[in-house]
Parts: sequence; structure tokens; C-alpha cells
Amino acid sequence: MIISEINPLTLPSLPLAGRRQLPDCSAIYFVMHGDRVLYIGKTINLVQRWATHHRWWQLKEMEGDIRIAWLECSDIDVLLKVEAALIKQFQPELNMKRNRRLKPPTSRFVFALPKEVQKPLEKWAQEEYRSTPNLIATILINAIREHEQKQSPPPEGKGD
Repeated sequence: MIISEINPLTLPSLPLAGRRQLPDCSAIYFVMHGDRVLYIGKTINLVQRWATHHRWWQLKEMEGDIRIAWLECSDIDVLLKVEAALIKQFQPELNMKRNRRLKPPTSRFVFALPKEVQKPLEKWAQEEYRSTPNLIATILINAIREHEQKQSPPPEGKGD
């Protein structure tokens, strides 16, 4: 892979609002605003990463066509090196500053978990290159979505 030849404009991409349709793959991703690279990141699961991305609230408030482009990278050991090289090459503005401008409308919950759950959760988070709180948030978000889907009535004509 020749870093200088990577052009995010030629990579597969989706609008920011379509983040739930991102593929389930490890990748380097680019947040694009027109032809400008705003942010570069890495993940072992693109769709899961964007379910709870820390820049989501900031990006969704921006005007214009915001897209997520990605470059699949199945070699996990290469992800960090490629991400660092691409950040150095493109110098995306949001990689260069902290995310303090917009805060998501979130609530903080404090709860206790049995000790026997802590180690497996930490191991799972480490395997996915996530923080444990991020993994817990993702698990809860996915469980709530699944529950809501089960609770919603069947479409007209489908439940007869």
C-alpha cells in the first residue's frame, strides 16, 4: 500500500446520515466535507464504530455534504501505522483539535457490574480496540434498537 497514492475521493463512501449502512469491516475511514478531509480514524468494525462515534454530534451540525469514505484494511497490525501516515499526509483539521465544541445530548449513568463480568468485558473491548465504556454503550444501544424493533407493530398487511 502506497500511502501517497490513497485518494479518499475515489474510495467507497456514504453520507453521514447513512452511517448505519456502513460495512462490518476493519478499515481506515475518512470524514469528507466536499473534497476536504476533516477527520481520519481507524477501526476493526466500521459500522459499530460509527454507532457511537465521538465526532457524530459535531459533524451532524455541519452544513453541506458530509460523507464517510473507507479503505478496508484486514491486517489489524497495519491499521495504526496507516492511520498515522494518512493523518500526517492530509492533516485533517478535526484530528488536530479536541472535540469540545459540541457535546452530545447524553446522560451519564453509574452502575455496578458483578466482578465476574468485568474481566470478560475488558477482554472483549481490548479485542475490538475499544474502551470498555464505549463497548458497553454500543451493547446497550444495539440492545435497545433490537428491543424497539420487536415492540413496533408489523407493517400494514404483514400481520394478517
